[in-house]
Amino acid sequence: MKKVIINIVKFTIFVSIFVILIIALGNILMPTGWKSNYQGQIFTTRGFYEMPDNQIDVLFLGSSTIQKGISPMELYNNKGITSYNYAVSSARSYMMYYFMIDILKTQKPKVVFIDPITLFYSESERESEPEQRKSFDNMPFSKNKVNMIFDNVFNTTFEEKISYIFPLLRYHSRWKELTIQDLTKLNNSYHSITKGYLMSSKIKPCNDGKSYMIPNNRNVNMTNYTKKYIIKLLKLCKDNNIDVVFLGIPDVRAWNYESSVFLDEFAKQNEVRFLDLNHYELYDWSTDFDDGGYHMNLFGAIKTTKYVEDYIVKNYNFFDKRNDMKYKSWNNDFDKYLLEKNKSINILNKAKHKK
Repeated sequence: MKKVIINIVKFTIFVSIFVILIIALGNILMPTGWKSNYQGQIFTTRGFYEMPDNQIDVLFLGSSTIQKGISPMELYNNKGITSYNYAVSSARSYMMYYFMIDILKTQKPKVVFIDPITLFYSESERESEPEQRKSFDNMPFSKNKVNMIFDNVFNTTFEEKISYIFPLLRYHSRWKELTIQDLTKLNNSYHSITKGYLMSSKIKPCNDGKSYMIPNNRNVNMTNYTKKYIIKLLKLCKDNNIDVVFLGIPDVRAWNYESSVFLDEFAKQNEVRFLDLNHYELYDWSTDFDDGGYHMNLFGAIKTTKYVEDYIVKNYNFFDKRNDMKYKSWNNDFDKYLLEKNKSINILNKAKHKK
């Protein structure tokens, strides 16, 4: 009997070591640049999990529109309000629901601003496998991640689901591309000095400005699964005493007058506030976007953040943390952020003056 127990223990240790090696190799082989700006995505997602517990007042949750449209460090520098921009390109409502479950393990925000831009995506506009990877690959292993992987809403095969748990199965052919950076990244810190924000210093004007908001009798709907998961997300927030605000940031490709009206009614039905910046003259369409009206550059993000800042100050009473030693690291991060901000401002000003 004793020999059997010893053999079981040895086998258990062997399997545990084997699994750890498989996971470690998968992380090494996982690309740091799946698509452009994926390096920023690594810092956005993994940086969140490196934060001390219970440090944020406000959460920004959504897709690349909010990821490039809100700068938490501007909010911190101006008012001492702590926030994080947890966003993934093309994030759908079902992704945001699982993100929020993970977020609540370590943070207790009082208000979450949700980017609703992907709520109107059709069945044919489901995210691609590389887009899903941005969400799955950077999240730490947990029961919530497993539940997310095996949720049938993601339309993945069983083999793909297993590869999300063990990335080595997906990236094993990449060994020839490995660099020194890949081999050392297991020890890397992905601390985000921008608190998830993806800073852009490019300018590409939007020539048609506000014409995308002209009424045109478009048919606007939510898919059943989108509605199911946004309702689940709203309930999750309500159960945790978190206020929800839909934040509509201009995107001439995804927004239109009819979607704005639809979401306004949906928000009222679900007792959610809706800040629709598509109806405000906040932006210079010739300078504030980096890709022709889809995403904000730093100029646009500063304007969006200031508007949201005024809303927060008017509706909430967060204490100023800039002189609180508990948040000293935020002051250090702002100093680093300011260096990057000034570089981007200089680049943007040069591009602006060339026009």
